[in-house]
Amino acid sequence: MIKKTLLASTLVVISLGLAACSNSKPSTENKTTSSVSSSKKQSSSETISSNKEYRTKFDKIKVGELSQNGTGGSTLKEVEAMLGKPESTTSAKVATYKVKSETWNKDGVTIVAQTIDNKVVSKNITGFKWSENRPENLTLKAFNSLKDGESYTTITNKFGEPDSLNESLMLGKKNTVATWLTGVKGTSAVLTFDNDKLTSKTQTDLK
Repeated sequence: MIKKTLLASTLVVISLGLAACSNSKPSTENKTTSSVSSSKKQSSSETISSNKEYRTKFDKIKVGELSQNGTGGSTLKEVEAMLGKPESTTSAKVATYKVKSETWNKDGVTIVAQTIDNKVVSKNITGFKWSENRPENLTLKAFNSLKDGESYTTITNKFGEPDSLNESLMLGKKNTVATWLTGVKGTSAVLTFDNDKLTSKTQTDLK
């Protein structure tokens, strides 16, 4: 049990780290996004629609039960059918498990799927927003008003979809770590959910 709990925590750290590294690397896709955004020939709504389609594919990836080596999770082959071949693959030994991390990038959005025995046990998306012009309503006052037990849906209705999302499944409990960037450099809010209910929250420099 202790090993599996350690594994679950380590998976989150690894996937967030890989996604951060991927986002920091220049790519032709990121350059394309910049040129598209500055082009008068394509509206921002079209760019958002492209990201939304990518996010929809991410949502379709099933996360398997970690304590059962990914039982019920999407296979790597199924994920590749949706996203294509990953741009990079790394592997690491965590406890007694060999964990592979597969990374995809598109239009500045990064998806990382972690697998054990070719079944997904954790998934992570970063760089995603439903709208580039969403209201900046995640203030310190709004953050402090959030209560344990509030649903993920209720909170996303208030603040929009998060900029990054990590999901795993352990002993039947879905764990979600969601991060919102406010648009002001260095400010953010990180909310953790168990079975889509808020369990903890942290913030950095909200006003």
